[in-house]
Amino acid sequence: MEFLTDSAERIGEEPFAPSLLSFDLQCLTLLECSLLAVEPEEGCGLLLGTGLGTSRLTLATLWPSCNAWGTANCEMDGAGDRGSRFALDPREQIAAQRWARLRGLEVLGVCHSHPNTSPEPSIWDCDWAEPNRLMLILSGTRELRAWWLSTDRVPFEIPIEVWENHIHAAKPFHPKSEPVSG
Repeated sequence: MEFLTDSAERIGEEPFAPSLLSFDLQCLTLLECSLLAVEPEEGCGLLLGTGLGTSRLTLATLWPSCNAWGTANCEMDGAGDRGSRFALDPREQIAAQRWARLRGLEVLGVCHSHPNTSPEPSIWDCDWAEPNRLMLILSGTRELRAWWLSTDRVPFEIPIEVWENHIHAAKPFHPKSEPVSG
């Protein structure tokens, strides 16, 4: 059982791999705070934005989600606990899709944390994630990396561009972000 399925909007479309993911500092802050807040468990969420089917994905916001691994709402086959696995509640996925659609956005993919390992997709991540979608992984040391999961479930990294603000003044992204002050 996969926890994400093809949405009706994508039926019949050919897969297209993007070459860039961009978002602003506000999204970066929201990603870090949401995903690291539940350490030592894996944090997770849905990525909402625009650009599926184009060369550039633009992340507008994150839909933070509870890690439903092992709960009655999301029984999964396989070993592991919330410190090394995550699952999204299907009800949260539907709510996020509806919310995004009303705002002209789409679900670009998922984000999650690896509290104790590098931000590279595990075999489990690749087996359970929806192909032809974005996967953002944040390590416990604040290293953030973006991956596109192809139809054959092989991930390839895509560059990240972080804007200073909504005017899209791009600034270089450093793979290890600085702690969010506040």
